[in-house]
Amino acid sequence: MHRFVLVSSLCLASLACSHLSQSESDLRREYLSITEPGIDISTAVSLIKSKIHPEGELIVRNSTPCLERESPDRQKGSASIRVNLGWYYWGVARTNTYGEWCFNDAGRLIDIIVYRSFDERPSTAP
Repeated sequence: MHRFVLVSSLCLASLACSHLSQSESDLRREYLSITEPGIDISTAVSLIKSKIHPEGELIVRNSTPCLERESPDRQKGSASIRVNLGWYYWGVARTNTYGEWCFNDAGRLIDIIVYRSFDERPSTAP
């Protein structure tokens, strides 16, 4: 009971007790275990909605690679799904978390990129 009270107090103090506050690489690994490489776009959409439960918008972009605003050498795939996964508070700052599911020319998942709104620098490290 004492540990529960301590953990609860720490969560309330930091206001960052959302699963989205995990590291970008941990979230990426978690989402890759749900939407495994090789699945098609429609299967990915279904799994994202039913197993990941994003709190925000999900956009299928059939002719847009992941990281389309980056230089061409940083872009991935030829199609993507961009998802607003939700938000959490880190101290007093609201932090939005996004995911991009990247697909090759055959429409098969090749990677997932997770990033946050406060830095907008995606992490692709495993």
